[in-house]
Amino acid sequence: MKILSFILFFILSNMSFAQNAPAIKALENAVEEVEVFDDRDFKKWVEDFKKTVVKKYKISQKTVDEAFKNIKYEPKVIVSDRKQPEFMKTFWSYYDSALKPERIAEGKIKLKKYSSLFNKVAKEYNVQPQILIAFWGMETNYGTYIGKYNVVQVLTTLAFDPRRSEFFTNELVKALQIIDNGHMKVSDMVGSWAGAFGNFQFMPSSFMAYAKDGNGDGKIDVINNIYDAVHSAANYLSKMGWNGKQKWGRPVLIDKKDKNLWEYVNSNEWKTVNFFKNLGVKQYNGSPLPTSDINASLIAPNGVDGPVFLVYDNFKYIMRWNASTNYALSVGLLSDAIVSNSTPLFDRPANWNKIQPMTTVQIKEIQEALKKLGIYDTTVSGLYGKKTMQAIKKYQKMLLNGDKKVSPKKVPITEYKSGNPVVQDGYPSFDLYEMLVK
Repeated sequence: MKILSFILFFILSNMSFAQNAPAIKALENAVEEVEVFDDRDFKKWVEDFKKTVVKKYKISQKTVDEAFKNIKYEPKVIVSDRKQPEFMKTFWSYYDSALKPERIAEGKIKLKKYSSLFNKVAKEYNVQPQILIAFWGMETNYGTYIGKYNVVQVLTTLAFDPRRSEFFTNELVKALQIIDNGHMKVSDMVGSWAGAFGNFQFMPSSFMAYAKDGNGDGKIDVINNIYDAVHSAANYLSKMGWNGKQKWGRPVLIDKKDKNLWEYVNSNEWKTVNFFKNLGVKQYNGSPLPTSDINASLIAPNGVDGPVFLVYDNFKYIMRWNASTNYALSVGLLSDAIVSNSTPLFDRPANWNKIQPMTTVQIKEIQEALKKLGIYDTTVSGLYGKKTMQAIKKYQKMLLNGDKKVSPKKVPITEYKSGNPVVQDGYPSFDLYEMLVK
């Protein structure tokens, strides 16, 4: 039977599955991208796949029969896979959600309750306990929300779907291998719509590469066994290169009118802590930065309307876990709060709660405008990433230099309409939007 009408009904009548309910137009676009199919095609694909995994990957028939018993196509998963966020989240909204007092308090409780486990893991994998607890809190709120989807079912749906079939077929094979190896039961493998599962939300391929038996029982259960889960997460970070002797980074103070210093903000340039110390960067409390030759980079997740952070090599590994700057900063700040007597309460601009995030459509318009200027050469996606950031910084530098291509004035523009200085922060603000698009 056809499923398109069901998907449309689901999208329009059940908005609660999204953190930020998308606009109707975005939902219509999501529907248009979902391929209409006959469910007999899905059943045939499943039968062919079952034969392949038994023959090619030597997965037992018993495991295959159990895993695919009553399997069905999951249209909600395809909707989630197609859906893009409607808004960029501001740092403030992300921070307030991630560092709720109750999450910090529970992290302190977990640190004390499992102190022997985390101390042992810290010695074995060179990963600080508070970092692991912060990941645990961010991913599943300390295991209280691990997801509700049948992992085999969602991976089968995504593997059948042509958009990323190869990737999810590989994940499905790995999930079956986990079951076949006796680590977990089919009924226990529940997780996110994308197939991630466990206290730290591992994809099956990550499980196969990094999961560890933390309690020596011969099995690895990252959902129900906290020892396995923590050892696995620590091993994952360790194998990426985590350095347990270094911090993730720190909030800092800089002169936001110093255009030479702001050249390095959101530039993805890595210098040393001493380099930034000599440029006048200070710790958030106003004291000098420590003397150090370790690598560092400056990040301002909300541009001039937010805090600035000096991040170190470990920050790169948080970003590899989840490629969201706000997420990575929140992990670092949460880890600090768990072992501190205070939570960083950054100075906020007077209108901080009125600062609206950019929409996907507006980011697309910014990207298109930058493309017309010849300083953005990649896909117009509506997603804010490194290429967009670099193009914005180029545009801001052209403004500062009085480039006639972007400004008819002979003198450099040094301020936006809001009064904020034009600094090379690479952040897509409404000031920038008005100058580029309107």
